[in-house]
Amino acid sequence: MMSSMRKVAALLVVSVAVVSVPLLAQDHSWTKVLKDRTKRDTLHDGFLKVRGDSGKWNDEPRLQHAPPMQQKPADVSLDDWADQLLAKEFKQSRGDDHWLLFRTQQLDDNDRVWIERIERRENRFTVVVSQAVWQGRYSKNFTYYNVYGVNLGKLEPGKYQANWNTKTLVFSNFDGTGRPPDNWPKDERVADQEPSESSVSFTVVATPQ
Repeated sequence: MMSSMRKVAALLVVSVAVVSVPLLAQDHSWTKVLKDRTKRDTLHDGFLKVRGDSGKWNDEPRLQHAPPMQQKPADVSLDDWADQLLAKEFKQSRGDDHWLLFRTQQLDDNDRVWIERIERRENRFTVVVSQAVWQGRYSKNFTYYNVYGVNLGKLEPGKYQANWNTKTLVFSNFDGTGRPPDNWPKDERVADQEPSESSVSFTVVATPQ
């Protein structure tokens, strides 16, 4: 009787182990996709538009690893905080979320940018972004760049890489009668231009709680 009980217990342990493998794998592989194109601003977790007439300008896109947004001082903008993080090292505890901050290049007022997909494959993250360039006539023109924050969640110790892939689209008509920034392209199509990519590598270390 005791021998039979031991065999059953061993089978249960093996069964639990077999079931646990795919569950753990799922934790390290996931995808978030933009499903409703009328809600193109739903996949990022932080956002700031910086107008060119504010005196700030950004010629080149930039991607960086960042600590939790909760660490940003309330009186500091997301853009200024990104600059501060570049100038000093930051430390995170084991339970902290990890973020990506991305600054677009300088854009015209009718251009539109949105995140299409965010995915994780083991220790590699990929963010796919659409950047739609206006082809119509301008009646009034100013420039801007966007700052996006994406929360990657809590990460296990190890080496990670994040890629920010931007594909260029072109369009000539807005959808509906909405006014900026609520109007979106209606007839966007892929431009004859290779996608651009920004990447950043970072290491998560095991630290005491």
